[in-house]
Amino acid sequence: MNTTLKSSKDVLKEAATNALLSLLAVSKNAQKSALEVDLINTCIENMKHIHTQLNLDSLKAGKAQKKKEDNLNKQLRCSMQLLRNCLFQNEECKMAALKAHLVPVLHSLWPWFLMDDSSMQIALHLLCVYTANYPAGCTSLCWASGGQSSSLPSLRSAAGNSLMHNVLKLASQVSNDNSPVQQVVFCLLSNLALSHDCKGVIQKSNFLQNFLSLSLPKGSNKNPGNVSTLWLKLLLNISFGEEGQQMIMKINGFLDQIVEMCKYKHKSSQHLALLILHNICFSTTNKPKILANDKAIAVLSGCLGSDSCDVQRIGAASFWALLHNYQKVSILRNT
Repeated sequence: MNTTLKSSKDVLKEAATNALLSLLAVSKNAQKSALEVDLINTCIENMKHIHTQLNLDSLKAGKAQKKKEDNLNKQLRCSMQLLRNCLFQNEECKMAALKAHLVPVLHSLWPWFLMDDSSMQIALHLLCVYTANYPAGCTSLCWASGGQSSSLPSLRSAAGNSLMHNVLKLASQVSNDNSPVQQVVFCLLSNLALSHDCKGVIQKSNFLQNFLSLSLPKGSNKNPGNVSTLWLKLLLNISFGEEGQQMIMKINGFLDQIVEMCKYKHKSSQHLALLILHNICFSTTNKPKILANDKAIAVLSGCLGSDSCDVQRIGAASFWALLHNYQKVSILRNT
């Protein structure tokens, strides 16, 4: 009798949770109400409690303990999903999560996420939502303290002890496996690449060297694949702004690799590669290197004769960027 009653309560609780998840995902009023009743802080406090329990229970063994651990992981995933939907396109809720130290809590749980792909995916989805169009959230991943006191420069993580470093390490480990985790971690990095602080961490790491180890198919008609597309989306975001444009050009072999990817007939990949090449043309430091690369100039020249107006515009804008205000070219043109 007691078992049946407990089972009924569990079913009701699960139904209520699913209804709340759906409501939070589509209703700004629901998110506002969640903020008012302190749901964000409650979820984060629950995650802290689960972390403590997981650490304590890891010292024990047996089937009963395994079942308890599975139940704790299930609760953890539920809390993260509720948070993800609370934060979706809601800056007020993101600010509340920042103040409640979401990032340090996720950082402390990271070793557990590494042992469970399902939890890792949900944690990464949560971070994607949290960092989207929210610079303060992105910056919080770069601090050893997780942004608990981001006004103190001394807390900046110089030794690689930040969640940002862990994300980069994870992305390096899955850089060629085309797994669901890889898809989400690259989406997260694409968000973070728009942040000055995160870009700085990426620059100081060797992560971007992995781009050169991409296995590209032979023949221009081949599809470069999902992994290449993920890399191109990340590099495109890095290439917005001169700092990023110079950063990626410092990778030995980068220009040759991106030029080869510009030649692929697969429209999406080719378009992304051309936009990256276009962006790096705007950096004064990069101009002589690009102008000296015959293959890069040939690709841009080819754009001008393309059947696609978009491709023609990218080619024309790239040449304009290369020639504009560039003294050496101006001298040659006037002689």
